[in-house]
Amino acid sequence: MRLAAAALCALTALPRPACCLEAAAGRVDITPDLRTEKVLLAGFGATGRKPAGVHDPLYARLLVLREGATTVALVGLDLLGMTINDTQDLRRLAGYDRTGRSLFVHATHTHSGPDTLGLWGPVPGVSGVNLRYHRRIKETVSAALKLLESRLRPVRASGARGALDPRGLCRDSRDPQVIDPDLAVLRLMDKAGKTVVTIVNWSCHPEVLGKENHLITADFPGPLCARVEEKTGGACLFLNGMIGGLMTPDTRSENFYESARVGAAVADAALALKPGAAGAGLFFRSQRVLVPVENSRYRLALPALTFGHRLLNAEGRPLPSWKRWSLALRHLLIGLTEQTQPWVESEVSVLRIGPAIILGMPGEVFPELAVGGYDGRYAFGRPVLTSGNPDPPDLSQAPKGPFLRDLVKSPVPMLAGLANDELGYLVPAYDFKARQSKLMLPRMRGHHYEETNSIGPAATGLLSEAAARLLKSSR
Repeated sequence: MRLAAAALCALTALPRPACCLEAAAGRVDITPDLRTEKVLLAGFGATGRKPAGVHDPLYARLLVLREGATTVALVGLDLLGMTINDTQDLRRLAGYDRTGRSLFVHATHTHSGPDTLGLWGPVPGVSGVNLRYHRRIKETVSAALKLLESRLRPVRASGARGALDPRGLCRDSRDPQVIDPDLAVLRLMDKAGKTVVTIVNWSCHPEVLGKENHLITADFPGPLCARVEEKTGGACLFLNGMIGGLMTPDTRSENFYESARVGAAVADAALALKPGAAGAGLFFRSQRVLVPVENSRYRLALPALTFGHRLLNAEGRPLPSWKRWSLALRHLLIGLTEQTQPWVESEVSVLRIGPAIILGMPGEVFPELAVGGYDGRYAFGRPVLTSGNPDPPDLSQAPKGPFLRDLVKSPVPMLAGLANDELGYLVPAYDFKARQSKLMLPRMRGHHYEETNSIGPAATGLLSEAAARLLKSSR
């Protein structure tokens, strides 16, 4: 055993080619052990659901890349979301907080996984996070990333993009009817022609299994990745895209058959794309963004919200921990002003892998922010505005572009939501409608659920502008 370890150290210490892209991929099980780790399922309503068992495992799917002095790791988690604090913890634990070493964390957003955001506890406003389990996720991922770095081998990158008709797979439950049909694939293959990993980027909420489900499941991303892995022999990493709006599965019923059907359909469409665009280059860049907490519900629940975010003032200076309680109380009694409202730190990021550029956004982005589509081109047979909508969006006020996908200048553009943080829905400013009340109730006429689960109207513009600047500087 000691000889093997010494040989491995000697092997990994050998000088590496300066201009060769190397990669290693794998997965680790992060399913909670329900015998010892009591968790609550997240994603529906204001309280968590007690799980009755496990239908299929939750995985952390991992990819480590190196080119010269640059190392980048991707982590795809079968979880509802992870916060910026979690991302920074992982970077420190795995040694990705140093120059030349970067980490991109993504959550698939399954609605049948444990609360990892602190918003689905036993009662509203109380965190449902199991701290022991939460810590284990990060420790498990960190150890796996370190192991993968010892298994890097030369690869070549190729990719492709296409359009997948969403009918029967995903639908838009809020006007305007806009669905981003983009399907993108990036494949890394070794010198022997074997697939190391396939990255699939598509957009839809993993909520085939609804609020009545009490079994832990990865939802459709699970069978999607399983099918790609079976067909290619390599690993699969699914990056969920622009799922705000709300992009929800277009299924006949809420069951595991339908979850498997959606996953298999997307996997087969991805496998049918023939990666032709090739390219070299690896880099990661991110930009810190300060976002005000404008949602009155979030202000009332600051002790739970700040589980994953430090509270800051408008200049970005940290507020003392007791402020989360005093600000919540002040908001309840007299309200907060622009001068006294808290802020949090988030980030936008850009990752290039060969012919693909991945834009990472920290929330659930409305697809119209990515592709426009106010003219009906992405309505897929439905009217842009639903008949009978009591308060339709005023499309004359909709932005004219360029839209986010227009700004991603690469043969294989990928847009990934829930990247490195989760701030909730990023609603276009022209259609952000909410009551000016402590609980934002009653909701505005029409479908305005997303506003109640958004950090606030300013976030969309601040993050979109930061993304545009970052993409421009990354060309």
